[in-house]
Amino acid sequence: MGSLSDRVISAANGIGVKVADSDYAEFETLLERMDSALKMVAEMDDYQPTPDYEVIPRKDIHLQPKEENPLSAWAWRFTAASSKPSSDLLKGRTLCLKDNICVAGVPCLLGTETIQGWVPQTDATIVPRILDAGGIITGKAVCENLSRGAVSVTAASGPVSNPYAKGYSAGGSSSGTGALVGSGAVDMGIGCDQGGSIRIPAGLCGLYGFKATIGLVPYTGIVSNDASLDYVGPMTTTCMDNALLLEAIAGVDGLDDRQAAGTPFPNEVPHYAKLLEETKEQGVRGMKIGILKEGVDQPLTNPDVKEKFMAALAEFEKLGATVEEFSIPMHNQGRTIYSVMSKMGNHMGMLGRAVGRKQMLLTDLLEKKNAPYTQAVFDKMSVMTKEGLLSGEYAWQRYPTVYAKSVNLCRKLKEEYDAALAKYDLLVMPTTITASSPLPPVTGSPLVHIDASKGKLENTCSFNATGHPCLSMPIGLVPAPEDASIKLPASMQIVGKYWDEPKIFQAAYAWEQSVGKWQNF
Repeated sequence: MGSLSDRVISAANGIGVKVADSDYAEFETLLERMDSALKMVAEMDDYQPTPDYEVIPRKDIHLQPKEENPLSAWAWRFTAASSKPSSDLLKGRTLCLKDNICVAGVPCLLGTETIQGWVPQTDATIVPRILDAGGIITGKAVCENLSRGAVSVTAASGPVSNPYAKGYSAGGSSSGTGALVGSGAVDMGIGCDQGGSIRIPAGLCGLYGFKATIGLVPYTGIVSNDASLDYVGPMTTTCMDNALLLEAIAGVDGLDDRQAAGTPFPNEVPHYAKLLEETKEQGVRGMKIGILKEGVDQPLTNPDVKEKFMAALAEFEKLGATVEEFSIPMHNQGRTIYSVMSKMGNHMGMLGRAVGRKQMLLTDLLEKKNAPYTQAVFDKMSVMTKEGLLSGEYAWQRYPTVYAKSVNLCRKLKEEYDAALAKYDLLVMPTTITASSPLPPVTGSPLVHIDASKGKLENTCSFNATGHPCLSMPIGLVPAPEDASIKLPASMQIVGKYWDEPKIFQAAYAWEQSVGKWQNF
């Protein structure tokens, strides 16, 4: 066996098989051919869109000093504005971007120390869209470590505090965006959502956060955990601002391969803000709104959150909507099904083995990932990232066929929600069944960090798997269980049919206009 090709033996060992002795020579020839093809492609220039630095320059790139970063929510600061905007949809509005969104020439931290020195070569599709609408991007917002987790302490730069209560969680993984928009440091922000990562920080920080229909907003140029579950969207202080920002960033870009039939081209995107003005007199009058029983009555539901949520629904009834309870028992299994799909899918991406994409891929990031991981790299990972890596590997080793079943079950769950949406205009439930919690220790044990997410993803992650549009909206303040003098935002999630973002906005806007300052509700 000593004379046989080490390459053939190594490849066979990698998939747990042996090659017949009589075939070694020919397989060696075939691997030589493959090696030639691999070298040729490896030596070719990559192909990524190149931004126009003259039209949209990036200025004053720097790290924010600690004394000017009270919530520890800023990552890299810079200023980008277009010299030739084509509309004034976002004229003069300042924005921050979650720090997994590429801006060419600006370092991207991804909340981790395991990937260092990565400066993207391209812009995410949404970046020039924001600037072309007259927006001004003023920096990157800290995200949780590799966008995993909702506890607000996993970023390598340190914990991010809630703008309503220092020392409380801003949620995640778009923790910095929630904190910056909620504190008024910027007018608007962009978050990314892999299981609730727009809606959870929006809910905990008193914001409107929209995870639109799958594919409506292109994910091109954004670091992905699992392409089938990833979304990018607006986080704002008002419903109208949310509508404006969604309109600016939505529409086909010709690169995002998740943009299926029904996705509008940019010039076909509904004028969401204009539609709000046109429908504000109608509001929710005549709408049928369904309360998802399983989304409200859960073992961990905070009584104050439930009370605030039910009071918010009474406002819809006062405005002329019919509100009634319905049941989808499978909703209680949604987080479990999502977890299997997410962790097994994300695992392949973490190892640099994600395939099946025709997207514009971030090859420069793959070169920085340090995979296969060394012990030193693993030791720098957050608890959430370590858990995801270990759980994914365990799942693929022990249950290799379950990923496919989880995908099928997510489709079944989608059909359950669709059946309810055939009866109701909109579905509602609390965004999170608990309000913000005190930040766990940065050095907390694995179970401490994982358990800190309880009460946050139960109503959000299922809709990442099914693709339905969901808006998180603030509905008042509730006392913190630890200290009744601390008041924290409560939030309602509104779910609609595919491409029915206008109706979701219409309901939220009607409620907002009726109530006025939501903090006083």
